[in-house]
Amino acid sequence: METLLYCAFGGCTVSELDPRSLIFVAGLLGLLCSAILFMLRRSFPPSIGGLNEWSWGLSGMVVASGLFGMTGIIPDFFSIVLANAMLVGGIMYFYAGFRHFAGLPSRSRLLKTVLLLVIAHVAWFTYLTPHYPSRALLVTVTNAVLFFACTVLVYRTTGVTLAGRFTCLVFTGIGMVSAFRVGMLLLHFDAPTSVFGATPMQRIYLAALAFSVLAITLGAIMLANERLRAELEFIASHDPLTKVYSRSAFIDILTREIGRSARTGRPLALLMCDLDSFKSVNDRFGHAIGDRVIIDFAQRVQEVLRNIDCVGRYGGEEFVILLPDAPPRDAEEIARRICNHIATAAPDSALPHYTVSIGLAAAHDGSMEIDSLLSAADSALYCAKANGRNRVELAPLPDLQHQHSPPRRFAAA
Repeated sequence: METLLYCAFGGCTVSELDPRSLIFVAGLLGLLCSAILFMLRRSFPPSIGGLNEWSWGLSGMVVASGLFGMTGIIPDFFSIVLANAMLVGGIMYFYAGFRHFAGLPSRSRLLKTVLLLVIAHVAWFTYLTPHYPSRALLVTVTNAVLFFACTVLVYRTTGVTLAGRFTCLVFTGIGMVSAFRVGMLLLHFDAPTSVFGATPMQRIYLAALAFSVLAITLGAIMLANERLRAELEFIASHDPLTKVYSRSAFIDILTREIGRSARTGRPLALLMCDLDSFKSVNDRFGHAIGDRVIIDFAQRVQEVLRNIDCVGRYGGEEFVILLPDAPPRDAEEIARRICNHIATAAPDSALPHYTVSIGLAAAHDGSMEIDSLLSAADSALYCAKANGRNRVELAPLPDLQHQHSPPRRFAAA
C-alpha cells in the first residue's frame, strides 16, 4: 500500500503525506466526479437508476471534506459532527444508488436510523467524553460495512461483467483498508488524536478515501454505460409492444439454430401462430383492446414454453416460436398446450375471448433451410385456418416432402 501511494503521489512516501492535503484532494476529486455524474444523469434514460443517488453521495463527501479541512477554524459541530454525518451519509447514498440500480428498495428507514446513531455517537465523544479514536472507530466500522455491502450488491447484480468486477474490486479494496483501520484502532496500534493525526494508518485511510472517490465514480459510469448498451440492444432486437423478439432478430436466431442443428444433428421445430378472427376483435373492441390481446398472447404463450424456446412477433397478430431440441412429437404436444392454454379465459376479464391457430414445421439435422422451414410452417398455418381455426396442423416431414403428403391435423383438445 505504501508503495502504491508513493507512486500515486509523485514520489512521496506515506510518512510525508499531509492529512490536510489528502482531505483537500478527496474534496477536489469528489467535486469533479459529482459534477460529471450530475451532467451524465440527464443523458441517461430514467430506467437506469442510481445516478442521482451517486451524485448526491459524492456531493456529501465533498461537503464533508470541506468541513474536515476547517477543523479548528469553525465550531466542532460543523467540523466534526456534521462532517462525519455528511461522510457516512454520502457513502449511504452510494449504497442506496446501487440498490436503485439493481431495482431494489432503498432501505431508507434503516439507513436513516443508522445515520442518527452514528451522529449521536460522534456527538457523545465530541462533547461529553471527547475521544477521537472512539469517534473514528464507529464511523470507520459503519463505512466498512457499507463498502462491503456495496461489493455484495454489485457482485450479485453485475459482477460477471467487466464494470461489475472493477467496481467490486474498488469497494473491496476500500472496505479492506477500512477494516484494517478498525483493527488497528481496536488493538491500539493506531491512536490518532484528530482527523489530522500524523499516523501512517490515518494517512493510508485518507488516501484510500481520496482515490476511492474517483474509482467508484469510474465504476458507476461503466455500470451505467453497460446498462444503457444492454437496453439499446434490447430495443433493437425486441418488439416494442410485446417485448418478444422482433422479426429480424428472430430470423437471426433461427438461422443460427438451423446451423447448429446441421452440425449436431439435433432436431428443432418452428411454430407459426396466428390469432383467430383478430380483425373482428379490432372492429368490435377497438385497436387499444386489440393491442392488449396481442400483449396477452405474448405473455401467456411463454407460460407454456421451455426456457430454451424463443418467441418472435412476425407481424401484426402473427407470431413465430422456435423449439430447439424438440422432436416432432414433443413439438406437437407443446403446440397443443399453447392452443388449449390460449383458448381458456384470459386473466384480464376486460379482454375478449380469443383463440390461436398454429402451423408446425419440423427439421431434422438441418435438413431444411430457413426459407423452406418458414414456408412449411406458413402452409401448415394456412391449413389450420382453413380447417376451422383453434387447431394445430403439422407440415410434412422433410423426408416425406417429395411425396406431397398433406399436413397432419390436430384440433385443440
